[in-house]
Amino acid sequence: MKPLRVLFIEDSEHDTELVCSELRRGGFQVVHARVDTEAAFLEALAGGVWDLIISDFSMPHFDGMKAYELFSNEQYDIPFIFVSGAMGEERAVQAMKAGARDYILKGQLGRLNAAVQRELIEAEGRRKRREAEEAKEREQRRLAVAIQATGAGVFEFRLPHYTHGYVNDRFAEIYGLTRDEVPPFEQFRGWFFEQIHPDDRERAVACRDDFVDGRSPDFALEFRIRRSDGKWRDVTCHAAAASRDSNGVATDLVGIILDRTDEKRMEEQFRQAQKMEAIGQLAGGIAHDFNNLLTVILNFGEFVLERLEPNTRIHEDMQEVLKASRRAETLTGQLLAYSRRRPVSPTVLNVNALVEDVDKMLRRLLGSDIEFKTDLAPDLWNNRIDAGGLEQVLVNLVVNARDAMPGGGQLRIETSNADVGEEYLNSKGADIPAGKYVVITVSDNGVGMDAETQSRLFEPFFTTKKAGQGTGLGLATCYGIVKQAGGFIWVYSEAGHGTSFRVLLPRESSQEEAPRDQTHSEKMRGSETVLVVEDEPQVRTLVVRLLVMLGYTVLEATSDSEALQIAEASQAPIDVVLTDVVLPDLSGPELVKKLSRLHPQMKAVYMSGYTRGAIKVDETIVLVQKPFAPKDLARKLREALDSPA
Repeated sequence: MKPLRVLFIEDSEHDTELVCSELRRGGFQVVHARVDTEAAFLEALAGGVWDLIISDFSMPHFDGMKAYELFSNEQYDIPFIFVSGAMGEERAVQAMKAGARDYILKGQLGRLNAAVQRELIEAEGRRKRREAEEAKEREQRRLAVAIQATGAGVFEFRLPHYTHGYVNDRFAEIYGLTRDEVPPFEQFRGWFFEQIHPDDRERAVACRDDFVDGRSPDFALEFRIRRSDGKWRDVTCHAAAASRDSNGVATDLVGIILDRTDEKRMEEQFRQAQKMEAIGQLAGGIAHDFNNLLTVILNFGEFVLERLEPNTRIHEDMQEVLKASRRAETLTGQLLAYSRRRPVSPTVLNVNALVEDVDKMLRRLLGSDIEFKTDLAPDLWNNRIDAGGLEQVLVNLVVNARDAMPGGGQLRIETSNADVGEEYLNSKGADIPAGKYVVITVSDNGVGMDAETQSRLFEPFFTTKKAGQGTGLGLATCYGIVKQAGGFIWVYSEAGHGTSFRVLLPRESSQEEAPRDQTHSEKMRGSETVLVVEDEPQVRTLVVRLLVMLGYTVLEATSDSEALQIAEASQAPIDVVLTDVVLPDLSGPELVKKLSRLHPQMKAVYMSGYTRGAIKVDETIVLVQKPFAPKDLARKLREALDSPA
């Protein structure tokens, strides 16, 4: 038997049982409740789940039409049937017009089961249609949320005249409009293609024609559009045919448009960062190898020069060789700065003080036709950076500004504090964390630069100057010095409207440091035992020769493993190890740690073409930078040997 939950609105228990009996005869398993007042009806309606409502029409305490009115107001979708002893045709018509599903006289219950069966089937049909509509609405809502999440502008049109169109709010927003400002649909086709960049328009029209005529299954294209404010944006457009006619021509289309301007800018910034990193690795490697060669050239050149008679042609020639070698040394130093592999001595300093110190020198560089001003924040935070490196950054930026103003102009250096957010840094492509930074801005009103020049500005050897007027390493050096200090540098410029370089350096909370005492022992010679570890044969030969000339006892090793073997076999103490920072297997600092276990009192001096950021010059580390002069090596060695244990 089919279960049937029935709510009776009936004042007679006897009549209720008669109807239940008839329903049971029709194959229903009846579960019922009976009410005969308005309050009881509303309570039962709200508190139960009913398949059917059967109501008498006229009762002493309640009226059937009143019950149906209350039922309708609550918008329940339950079959409502009147079963009455004396209803009358006029009342029956009134009830059916109000929305009752049927009426049956109590004396003619024979068609009750058929009516109930019909109403239950119809109610089930209505339920399924309602569920399908609700599912469709949920799907449409999910689709709308998904489209909104993608930031896609949606459009839909009837072809060929672009009638019955639709665009969503995001579509209008991409063009800098509201939906009401989007042109009427009959004008849409002309307007849409007018907004496409002239260089992209012909390609877009051809793609549209192929799509509409059926030669291409869809429309998929990247192009530039002009917003209402005149700015150009990069977009991707995808459209498909919702229907085509018998000739394959699209009659309805639906599509989306995505603004990819910010995404493409981030992609370009990422590619630029990768390129700069790759160039930096190459530049650093080249500089390191060249420094080894220059160490040999400069020192053996000095040996030769000492043996030549002064004021002779060959003496002058050798001086020219050494002069050229020192210029090469400057270039490799700039390459190392760019690749962030230059040994640094970072100290806590205030940029304002540094700007004031170099103010006179900068003014001499500029000349009288350039107006130079500074605007320095009085409460500027401190930074930790190599003072010489930062001075080099300022000089390079000022010289560039001077060269951009051949007819004179205005140059300004400003400093300020800034709490920089992640969103702003991302927009600039900065790979530094959000936080507190000191900002240095160097601005000029010179010739400016186009976008192509700006994209290559920090590459080594890139220059817009004439041959012989620049190496193209000045700004590359600035880039490397600032990056090595944990900061970031970028440029804003427009052709004909000047240039502004902005440098961000992380705030240092500790106080300014007093200048270190740079005086060293003037004793240059020694008799101690030195272990030299250098894998480059020419450099090793040179160093050994220099140390022997200075009176030292020298042990030489070609590798870290050989150095360990020599140290283990040595009965006499080794006073100092002189090692390259970069060795084939262990790094210099790692080797020193192992050697110290064998000779605890041993001091260490490092040689380096670059440090790869693994070592910084401080009070406990002595480093001699390749290429070095004999006196530099001698002084550094004495500095280490004469220092307290």
